[in-house]
Amino acid sequence: MKLLLIGGSGLVGTMVMPYLKEKYGIRVFDVVPPSDPSVEHVNASVDDLAAIRGALEGIDAVVYMALGRHPDGSRATDDIDKNYDLSVKGLHRTLAAMKEAGLNRLVYTSTLSIHGSRPGGVAPSEDIPADAPSIYGFTKWLGELVCDYFSRVHAMATVALRLNGPVTREEWHRRCQPGHPNPLTAAPDVARAISLAARAPVSGFYALFISGDHEGKIINCARAKAILGWEALERLANPVQGGAGGR
Repeated sequence: MKLLLIGGSGLVGTMVMPYLKEKYGIRVFDVVPPSDPSVEHVNASVDDLAAIRGALEGIDAVVYMALGRHPDGSRATDDIDKNYDLSVKGLHRTLAAMKEAGLNRLVYTSTLSIHGSRPGGVAPSEDIPADAPSIYGFTKWLGELVCDYFSRVHAMATVALRLNGPVTREEWHRRCQPGHPNPLTAAPDVARAISLAARAPVSGFYALFISGDHEGKIINCARAKAILGWEALERLANPVQGGAGGR
């Protein structure tokens, strides 16, 4: 199976690449080369429909993880144009190209930031309406609506993973405290969620919470387990070492 990672040179793509490479062929579509020079790279932007069409050749599933950046490299979470261009227009353009090519599986790396702050923690379930206070969270939610539209109208399978604080495995362990739930998500768990979403026998659109809080004290990921068979496996007691993604 071969995956096209659109925006795969960004924060999430760089973290999950070592784990996804263990199981899949990878092609990265990004204006920045991937940190791993052995990975196939298409140097192009999501505003280039012809480039997207060409990059889909030989691909089985698409992972859309494009994220805007300022010139200094910081995340452009406050930039209206960048966020609409990537999370809405670029995603729509990608799904339209996939429909033309006969591809029907897309994984969208969404975010828990589509929900605003709530007493006692974040939204208790994926069904709570989005109320993001930021342009980034709002446009990520609009991207989910684009996915839902293509699933309903064009019979495509799309899975939006509402990631919470994806970090490297080392960072996850560094920030863990015994007896306290850790809602951040370690890279191997993120990679496994992407892997399962890319090949699970599902149809239609699903939005799923993905968090390292394996006990569900802050973020309830029961739906991800029911739909994908996913749950956070990283534990504080584990030694910090490499691990296989896509389990």
